[in-house]
This record gives sequence, structure tokens and C-alpha cells, in this order.
Amino acid sequence: MSERTTLGRVGEDLAWKHLGERGYRLIGRNVRVPGGEIDIVCFDGETIVFVEVKTRTTGTFGTALAAVDERKQRKLRSLASDYLQFAAPHARARFDVITVEGTSVRHHRSAF
Repeated sequence: MSERTTLGRVGEDLAWKHLGERGYRLIGRNVRVPGGEIDIVCFDGETIVFVEVKTRTTGTFGTALAAVDERKQRKLRSLASDYLQFAAPHARARFDVITVEGTSVRHHRSAF
């Protein structure tokens, strides 16, 4: 496993711990749909939440939140649309981002 993959996995573990402590219910991690993968899919009450996790050890390439740019948002919306079409066509959905920078875990609800 590459260092980057390991870092991503650590970030996703921290993100899921953060969500679980706040009562979110896991549907899946690394959910594969045609065209890509969604880091975390979970329930917040009755709302399906699609969570993008970004982990950074340094600010060399910008902030973790800035990495979820317009292109990435479009991609996630498309993946979520495909997921919802089959799994829950009438569900309410939301997009959150969890950033992990050093020891700081921040949850950005309704990020886009």
C-alpha cells in the first residue's frame, strides 16, 4: 500500500469515527458506483449524506477543503445521482466534506 493510500485510509478512519460519535449510521465506505467511488455514504437521521474526505499533512498543495473544487463537486454529484437512482430514488441527500489536517478533523456540513 502506498504512503498516499495509507494516509487516505487513516483520514477516512478518523472521519468515520467523527461521524459515528455524532450518531451517523454507516451505509458504506469506499462505495463504488459506475464512474468512481464515494468515500463515505451514511445516514444523518433520514438524510443520506455523501461524504468526501480530504487528508493533508502539509499545506504545500493548498488546504484540504480547497481540494474539493468545482470539478470534484460535479463528479461527486454525478456519482451520488447514480447511487440514489438505484438505492433510494426519493431520499433527501446532502454533501459533506471532512478535512483532516494534522490532528485537526473538521466537518463541513452541506459543503456544496
